[in-house]
Amino acid sequence: MAMAYSRKTDELMHRALKIFGFEELPFLRFAPNAAFYYAMLVAFFLFECFKEDVCPKVVPQEAYATTLRRQVIDIAAKIVRHAGQTILRVTEATMAQLQFAQLWARSNTPPNFVWA
Repeated sequence: MAMAYSRKTDELMHRALKIFGFEELPFLRFAPNAAFYYAMLVAFFLFECFKEDVCPKVVPQEAYATTLRRQVIDIAAKIVRHAGQTILRVTEATMAQLQFAQLWARSNTPPNFVWA
């Protein structure tokens, strides 16, 4: 019985990849489709790393790509250049809901890697 329940996480990961990418590959030949699929896998891995390293308090770890896009990426913002600085202006509600200061700080400090 425990084996059946452990398969659930594999299916969720497969579904997350299908939602992130495409089910049908766009090219007619194998080589371009293989390159496209491997690029999609790398992008999915980067998405999962971003979700785990930068957004753990904003978006749940089991959230799909559409949820992260709707909550974090699709926000109203304005890019302003003034006095030699580039400023991203967001509303106070967005700043509070997303904990944008912490999100910005985490995205600017990459995690430390341990090389063996």
